[in-house]
Amino acid sequence: MDFYNLRVPLLILAALGGFCSQATPLLSDKTNGVVGKNVTFKTSITSTEDYLTVAWKFNNGQSIVTVITYISSKDTKKIDPSYASRISFNTSTCELQLGPLMKEDAGEYTLNIVTNVGDSLTGVVDLEVLEPVTDVKISSNIPEATEFDSTVVLTCSAKGSFTYKWLNGSVTLVGDDTHIKLNTAGNELTITEVRRTDLRGPIFCIAQNALESGKSAPFNLTVSYGPEKIAMTQTPTDSFLKKGSNLTLTCSADSDPPAQLRWMFNGVELLQKANITITNLEEKHSGNYSCVAYNAKTNRNVPSPVALLTVLEALSGTNISSSTSLLIAGNSTVNLTCSPAAGIAESVDWLKDSKPLIAGERVFLSANKKSLTIVRVVKEDAGDYKCLLKNKVNQDEASYKMVINYGPENVKINAKKAVKFEESTEILCAAESVPPSTYTWKLNDTVMNYSQARYVIEKAKATDSGTYTCKAINPITGMAMNTTHKLAVTEIGAVDEGLSGGAIAGIVIAVLVAVIIIACIIKRKKKSGTDIPSPY
Repeated sequence: MDFYNLRVPLLILAALGGFCSQATPLLSDKTNGVVGKNVTFKTSITSTEDYLTVAWKFNNGQSIVTVITYISSKDTKKIDPSYASRISFNTSTCELQLGPLMKEDAGEYTLNIVTNVGDSLTGVVDLEVLEPVTDVKISSNIPEATEFDSTVVLTCSAKGSFTYKWLNGSVTLVGDDTHIKLNTAGNELTITEVRRTDLRGPIFCIAQNALESGKSAPFNLTVSYGPEKIAMTQTPTDSFLKKGSNLTLTCSADSDPPAQLRWMFNGVELLQKANITITNLEEKHSGNYSCVAYNAKTNRNVPSPVALLTVLEALSGTNISSSTSLLIAGNSTVNLTCSPAAGIAESVDWLKDSKPLIAGERVFLSANKKSLTIVRVVKEDAGDYKCLLKNKVNQDEASYKMVINYGPENVKINAKKAVKFEESTEILCAAESVPPSTYTWKLNDTVMNYSQARYVIEKAKATDSGTYTCKAINPITGMAMNTTHKLAVTEIGAVDEGLSGGAIAGIVIAVLVAVIIIACIIKRKKKSGTDIPSPY
């Protein structure tokens, strides 16, 4: 064989063999394990049928130990006695499982493989053995905090190899270098001027490494705050309260721990409780009420707004009194006074016949409107008067009926002017008068023994004809007024009621004149018949 001719192919194969020997059969060059647990060194090998020997070696920096040697052709393993019970070797993939791990297992592991053709494969992996994470807990520099006053330092501690992480509930806590700060190691959390919302999560600390983590128990720090948002309510809500009624006051405040509540009346402590009730209120209960909330932890006192309450007696028994009970139109002056039996009125309104009463030339109201004066009363002043009293707690009213005596006025007679003989008729006399007038009658100036307003003629006769005079008399005012009426009784029959007296007189005169004319003509004709001879 010409060796020179084979030189180039051999150089190529040598180059390829050198390349293959440099390729690592391991999947990674670093891996982590935890004390007490197992670790597996992964490879990319799927078959060892072309391999002659496989060996795993451990270098801790001070010595090298051959953990296992495997001869494929003989299917034999040689294991270092110190690893006999702690390793598992896969003859197909050359993967090595080591465990349970000890801290001393940390170091460099080398995989050496020699193929059947004399090639070699080498891989190196560094193993870091981590301590397991245990006993994670949070401690605080103070057992309780006061909002805005306290600085809280929380420290996280744990056993093992780890880094730290803080959670507020499920949200990661991130320092802002002012209010919340984390130290370089991450195990110390400082909250300056702590607020009640800072630690409501609750707070968790997580210690973790590449393989595992541990979480602390939830941590809750009591942050005392308040009192704030103090509120006082009252029932009823009015500022002016009725004497004899009840009052309930309630106080509340946002505070932790709950605030101690006490009541102040006109600046003097009244009671220490959340609610107070005063029954059967009197005027002495009028004044300034307020509530003060105190937090023993924060040492803060916060007062509520002041409520000014006034107790008033309700108006009742209102009455209208009159200066006189007898009023005569055009002559009398009357004074009406409105006053309650109990309570003090702040306003007075007068009404007449349900309409507001307006002062005028004859009508005067006193400065406090409690007195009403009417000078020289007239009949139009009569009616229903009402006074309405009001104060801050209620209103009351009284009524008065004013009667004005006047008249008689507008006296008149309603009757027929003529009636037939033996016809019935009536003569009615009426007058405007308070009280109602009494009446007297005359016929042709002769006094009749009759005093009623209605005079009835059952059967008219000639003697019923004439002038009737009705006189209306007011028994209170003493005034009297007359009116007359003429009645004609005729056998001819009733005169048209639609004609006036003048028309009737004219008709009568015309008839008389006609009769006289006719009589004269007849008389003249008789005389002419005597003086003038007949042509016959």
